[in-house]
Amino acid sequence: MTKENDTKTIAAEIMEYLRQHPMASDTLDGVVYWWLVQQSIIKNKILVEQALEQLTEEGKISKKINLNCVAVYSLKPEQKPSRD
Repeated sequence: MTKENDTKTIAAEIMEYLRQHPMASDTLDGVVYWWLVQQSIIKNKILVEQALEQLTEEGKISKKINLNCVAVYSLKPEQKPSRD
């Protein structure tokens, strides 16, 4: 990706944030941390959730619902290396 493309991507992310939060204003550091990093975390969370569901469907990991009704993922016992 070129520097120009990187700049356009970040500009688009800033505008997306401002469309969602039209009253927002912040410093450079605030924009980086609160606007861009937080948006990145949200996007990555969605991708991580999709990856976990895929691995569960493939039988590579298990998904259990705990007492708080939250999914907990782990490697299936048959996937764990044996201790010889």
